[in-house]
Amino acid sequence: MIRRFDTENGFGAWVVEILGARNLRELGGYRMADGRRVKQGIIYRGGHPGGITLADLPQLHALGLSAIVDLRTSEERSDLPFPESLTSRLQYWTRDYELSRSDIVRILRDPVTNAATMRLHLIESYRQLANEQHDGLAAALRLLLEGKAPVLINCTAGKDRTGVVCAILLAALGADHELIRQDYALTERLHDPSGQLFHIDPDGPFAYLLEVDPEVWRTMMRSDPAYIDATFAAIEERHGDIGGYLKSAHGLDPTQIDRLRSLVLED
Repeated sequence: MIRRFDTENGFGAWVVEILGARNLRELGGYRMADGRRVKQGIIYRGGHPGGITLADLPQLHALGLSAIVDLRTSEERSDLPFPESLTSRLQYWTRDYELSRSDIVRILRDPVTNAATMRLHLIESYRQLANEQHDGLAAALRLLLEGKAPVLINCTAGKDRTGVVCAILLAALGADHELIRQDYALTERLHDPSGQLFHIDPDGPFAYLLEVDPEVWRTMMRSDPAYIDATFAAIEERHGDIGGYLKSAHGLDPTQIDRLRSLVLED
């Protein structure tokens, strides 16, 4: 069910192969700057669960999740929910909100949007995502510090909101920036950015996606490292470094960061 995926430049990650699961993988095995590694089976990241059938659900249960941090909007969760048989047996964190990433719907609907303007929008929106998803990141940090693992962090594509939250978690654990960039970039190696994100009902609320220019869509769905670079550039401008961000935005001092690392890392 879990296999190693290696890129041609030597970067590799553990991918969870469950039919219908999108972009489901774990952070386990990544080596931090101090030489320790993220324990396997502790932090999973993924996209929406809409393609998982009842027949494949036991494989998701087999991960032994203690918690899910679901970063999706209220509408996204309603359209593609996790099975209640899963969420009822663990801590399921959600937040009710309606739009993500600076009104992406309006931009996708705008006929003058092209690939270049979409890329600029994504870079700017990634500068805001740490603030927008503050509560989700806080929940993930709290759960890990409380020993509530394994934890799954997910959104719809498993790329933007999940990508930023997991990137900041990796930075908090002591990963160097190049590892963070490669983990983020892996999404488009696992999923063609030109492909459909989920089944779109022509009469449903997401029907407008059928009219989006293919190059605009591909640009939006890419996991270009420049996007995640923008997140960290904004953090550095506002807080100095990741330690300053964790202290000012989440109240974590060096002692708490050391505790987080002791819980999640191994020699």
